[in-house]
Amino acid sequence: MILRVLPIAMAAVVVAAGAAELQTAEQIEACHRGSFPGDSSVQTISMNAKDRIGAVTTSKATIHWKKFDDGLSRVMMRFFDPPDLRGAGLLMIEKKGRNDMFIYLPELGRVKRITSRMTSASMFGTDFSYEEFERLQGIAESAPTTRAEDGAVDGRSAYVLEVRPTAESDSAYERIVSFIDKETCIQLRSEFYERGDRTRKVLTADTSTLSQEGGVWLAREYLMRDLRDETETRMIVEEVEMGKPIPRKLFSERELVSGGD
Repeated sequence: MILRVLPIAMAAVVVAAGAAELQTAEQIEACHRGSFPGDSSVQTISMNAKDRIGAVTTSKATIHWKKFDDGLSRVMMRFFDPPDLRGAGLLMIEKKGRNDMFIYLPELGRVKRITSRMTSASMFGTDFSYEEFERLQGIAESAPTTRAEDGAVDGRSAYVLEVRPTAESDSAYERIVSFIDKETCIQLRSEFYERGDRTRKVLTADTSTLSQEGGVWLAREYLMRDLRDETETRMIVEEVEMGKPIPRKLFSERELVSGGD
């Protein structure tokens, strides 16, 4: 499994500066997996979506992420702004087979399952699809991964990995190229290629926002650009807390509807 970007807050450094470089895709993947919080994180984020004519729509949400005893993770994303989106939520449940994803919109008054054919749709009006956000949360399905020639992002040396989603995953992409920082093992850039090897989207970390909090590396800003539609969404981590106890019951369809009330 690869593309474990979110929680955007990244965990303790696995490869310190000056350490011997990793050699295989498996080693790089392991280093990247090791860059996640050990058990949980809570983030407050803003998502600023800019359309083709430059108009910006801002939404804000809280993201709870928790790794369970079986080593699998769950994610609850809840919007609290703007008012017309308040209470809307997304629940992701990692499974060894195909993951489960559910959304809740207050105006519908019910939970809706995200099917594999729906994962390429825009997530709450942003440039992130459900599939891309699933990958950002580090719970994407496993796929064949190879190491490519090393690269760099904003002058930072990076390992480069290429993921080719399987046909069974119903991915919108033929391949996904990831740039993994050699110093911290966090992901600095992702390129998403559609059929015909056309670059559709590019996700880039703002490396000027890289920092450590309590021994945990994080990038506080990421930009997703849709090259075809000429739109973009900037995701900003406004607050983050690692290791906060989160009750198991939060990650359920019932809680998705109730909003914790």
